[in-house]
Amino acid sequence: MAMTVNLKKVRFGSFQFDPRRQELRKHGYRIRMSASQIRLLNLFIERPGDLISREDISARLWVDTRNIDVATGINTAINRLRSHLDDSPEAPAYIETVIGLGYRFIAVLEDDAAPEPAPHSVAPAGGDLLVAGSHTLLMVAEPSGGDSLDLRIPKSEIAEAMSQQTEVFFPANASAKALPLPEWIGSAPAVTKAFARSRQWKLILAVAGILLIGVAGWVAFTRFTTWRPMAQSPSADIPSSRNGAGLNPVTSQGKADPVSSAAVSPDGTRVAYGNHAGVLVHSFGGSDELLASRPAFEVSRISWSPDSKQLLVSGTDGSTGRHQVWRVPLVGSYPRLMISDADLATFSADGISIAYTREHDTEVWVAAADGRNPRKVESDATGSFPYLLWAFSGDHLLLDHIHAAPPSGLGLTSTTASLPPHGEEFYESVDSQSGALLDREADTTFRSGYVLRDGSVYFAVADAVSPVAGQTRLMRVLTDPKTGRFLEKPKVADSFGGYGRSLSASADGKRLALVLQRSFVDTFVADVRRPGPTLSGVRELSNKNVESYPHAWTPDGSAVLMEDASLGRWAIFAHPLDGSPAYLIAKTDDSAVLPQLTPDSRWVMFLQFSPNAPTANAILRAPAIGGVAEIVPTTGKLGDFSCSVQPGGTCVVRESLGNSELVYYALDPLKGMGQELARTPWHAILLGDWGVSPDGSTVAVVDHDTVHPGVKLLRLGTSPLQARDIPLAGFGTPLGAGWAADGRSLYVQCRTDDGFQLLDLDLRGAAKVLRKSTVPLWAIPSRDGKKIAFPGYSTSDNVWTQELSP
Repeated sequence: MAMTVNLKKVRFGSFQFDPRRQELRKHGYRIRMSASQIRLLNLFIERPGDLISREDISARLWVDTRNIDVATGINTAINRLRSHLDDSPEAPAYIETVIGLGYRFIAVLEDDAAPEPAPHSVAPAGGDLLVAGSHTLLMVAEPSGGDSLDLRIPKSEIAEAMSQQTEVFFPANASAKALPLPEWIGSAPAVTKAFARSRQWKLILAVAGILLIGVAGWVAFTRFTTWRPMAQSPSADIPSSRNGAGLNPVTSQGKADPVSSAAVSPDGTRVAYGNHAGVLVHSFGGSDELLASRPAFEVSRISWSPDSKQLLVSGTDGSTGRHQVWRVPLVGSYPRLMISDADLATFSADGISIAYTREHDTEVWVAAADGRNPRKVESDATGSFPYLLWAFSGDHLLLDHIHAAPPSGLGLTSTTASLPPHGEEFYESVDSQSGALLDREADTTFRSGYVLRDGSVYFAVADAVSPVAGQTRLMRVLTDPKTGRFLEKPKVADSFGGYGRSLSASADGKRLALVLQRSFVDTFVADVRRPGPTLSGVRELSNKNVESYPHAWTPDGSAVLMEDASLGRWAIFAHPLDGSPAYLIAKTDDSAVLPQLTPDSRWVMFLQFSPNAPTANAILRAPAIGGVAEIVPTTGKLGDFSCSVQPGGTCVVRESLGNSELVYYALDPLKGMGQELARTPWHAILLGDWGVSPDGSTVAVVDHDTVHPGVKLLRLGTSPLQARDIPLAGFGTPLGAGWAADGRSLYVQCRTDDGFQLLDLDLRGAAKVLRKSTVPLWAIPSRDGKKIAFPGYSTSDNVWTQELSP
């Protein structure tokens, strides 16, 4: 089915969508979305008010569905898109569910009348606007003498100046005039706050985006089906390289401060990267230095001059939405706006010329290195050029070209013949002077890369793989150095774990760098409002760029106890809510998981797993303030355990006697297993799928029954055993149950056709959905019941480098 093409920007509610740039914005700020989410949004916007069947969605998201759980994938994709749009399935404003048939986009689409960017221009050589110091001054400055002015500012000094709210002026050899800070700039963001922008990948993860979310849910689910061996920590290890060379981290930013772009210097001694703070330069073997730059500038691409003395920084001004190219000298001058309404600028290998895109990446331009004498060499009004490179010779350009619509009288300026089929993406080589088409290769995605002197072109291709997240293939193809024509089919040169972009290398190809997005499960915290209940103030707790799972709280509710992979294996940490660093409670030579605080608050007990073992090999205890772990005496085949939270309560351990019975015993941190408390017929269990009531009198269990779902309450120490069933129909299959802090209700996690949801279930059987997710989530209440901790999906974007053999 041909795609309906609408090139006009549209507005619905508080959102704006630009089909040319494939960008969704809210109140002018771009929302980061995977390529699959963009594809799904396109489908709804192309057919407002129409019924969109699940078959339509499947056809848009996937080419080959043989290895995909289509039903789960569609549900996950819809939920994720609704999340981006702040939409509710119960009271939809944008996407309505048509039960049994599909979905419908119900919002009114309006043409976006936002003004177009200013005409193409080259900035004059005068002074420029710069924010200096602690957010307080707008500096208009020019060097007053011949002395060079080094604008490199150590990152530590910038952070200190901002924290002290001092005024920082330029040296005496610069004449500067202080102006009041305009309202449109606002306060320059602190170095540690969220940087909201990295360049839209558009369609680079067409299949990967939706699979990543689905796979993440599967991984979190199987994690507690049977304990997976965790001697290797998937989020803490170094991304794998097929060739064994290994990648080295340059940055360690969390989700709140992603790296948007990076580039290695031609001499291979430094790498520049952009994040919330601005543009920083990392010297290998040295430190990071923050360059003077505009506030709230979203960096999309960085390019080094051949002499490694200046940068071209492309991106979007966060205050105006204008795409701009800035020239940023490392020493001796000020950043200067070179070109407005331009993006993706890059130097030629000889430094004589630059190339860049305009008009939302629909045009390719070439100019002198100072931005003068610009000329258009290629355009496609219905498509885009999301990436471009200079050939090493400097006489032709290598382009990634998406042709998004049939010609209909519109075509390429380089050639009007042999236009690609509708919707195709391909590699293209064009003459940098005449725009003549030199070569075109179909089915080649070329979103970042580099070229070497012999004509070798390297580019990154990201894919979704099982079981964790993504993989990036480093592709190599030999081209004719004179024409850019492929001399062979692209081959895989290496591969790395994660979704890679912004690939670059030194001029000799001996050092490469790329930005890798890696996904993991992290700990989140929310406030509980009763009556209701409702959740508010949801925030990611650790932001440590490693996987973690919550299981208990400190007695005063000031920190969450969790297993954390930051040591390279699972260990027990307490993470304070006030933002201070997490501190170690206990570690072992194996994996330490599922921490529980004893009712008297003196001990933390946890399970220990050996590599490749399906069950725990020991229960251990450590002082609640942290210390040496010791084994708790147990007998028989170990299961899992749960602790009540009220003083005078108890801990309970569960053991499985083959497939015949489940037995519950009292558990003391010093004496070990005690008297039998309850015995039931065997049923299917998951690790951690049950819980002890706050007073220690009752356990809540689920049997994962899809036909008659419910929760069973077992009164401990009664003979005959007192049991009560609480039916739970209409909410999916229960995966686990835990108690609210007051013992009056349960937190139940369920799996549904749409993913996973967390319920509040009172003891009379009334249930309320608290939260939905694409990954399993359970609630761990603080002892006062005012907060819960739960696992959630998170990502990080960081710079990694690799040194290659000569």
